[in-house]
Amino acid sequence: MSNQKAPRITNMWSKTVDGEKGEWLSKVILESTRPYTYGARNAGDRVIFAGKGVVLNMPEGTTEINDGLLRALIAKQDGENAVSVEMVLEHPAEYRLTAFEGFPFRVEINLERSFVAKLFGGKKIVIDPGHGGEDAGGKGPVSLQEKNVVVPIAKNLENILRRAGADVVLTRHGDENITRERRLDLARKAGADLYIGVHNRSCTDTNEDGIATLYAPANKQSAVLARYVQEGLVNKLKAADRGTAEQAQLAALSEIPAIEAEVLTITNLVEEVFLRGLSVQKKAAEGIFNGLIKYFARNGANFKGDF
Repeated sequence: MSNQKAPRITNMWSKTVDGEKGEWLSKVILESTRPYTYGARNAGDRVIFAGKGVVLNMPEGTTEINDGLLRALIAKQDGENAVSVEMVLEHPAEYRLTAFEGFPFRVEINLERSFVAKLFGGKKIVIDPGHGGEDAGGKGPVSLQEKNVVVPIAKNLENILRRAGADVVLTRHGDENITRERRLDLARKAGADLYIGVHNRSCTDTNEDGIATLYAPANKQSAVLARYVQEGLVNKLKAADRGTAEQAQLAALSEIPAIEAEVLTITNLVEEVFLRGLSVQKKAAEGIFNGLIKYFARNGANFKGDF
């Protein structure tokens, strides 16, 4: 078959979905002008899709995904009429292929997220949207208040964690006055495995931007957790990495790994605009979740912390 007559792969994307049988899936979709021969195989930390008698009618290269299981897609033209798509995985996953006739012809690679779900089964996680009520927290150059933007981020994170099988407690759902002592006491009484505070950075220099994650100084695992969450946020939001640091106000949680994720810098005009976006609020929650996946995966699903 000549290159001119071969089917062409014209589009590629991924999404996280619930399957027909209740599975939790990372789904990769490939669209082409006509059917072709295809298959897939496992190769270390990736699943490699191979198409024969087909050409790539889109740019070659890497597309970052970072959905907690699927790190990236790498599309290549392998010879005159052969295409490969490498699915780079963070964790092991079973896969299955499904084809749909018609135009466009569509192949779906369904990657099971059961490994991720097993990490969170039985875990109790307290999510604390910072500030609230009379305490507005940081304020953007226009009008955005930290107390308002952290709530949708926290609720997005709650939804993801519940889907993963975790037991989740939010310290507030609306614009309420809640003391820090009450928030920390709630985490202790709940028997939380983790405490996740959701905040924004604030700086006197309005040119300062980026993400930081603070951690409880009296708990060794808090610093480890902070590094993973910081990495997850920076990778997902593509913002400046302002590192991790101790948060003295979390010292009372010596028995629970505890962090405060400072999602973007609200006092920076550009990042204030970003924080208003629903997609950024969702991505921020996904970034925190990705950090939690790595934390539990590295320490073991039954890990309770080294104090």
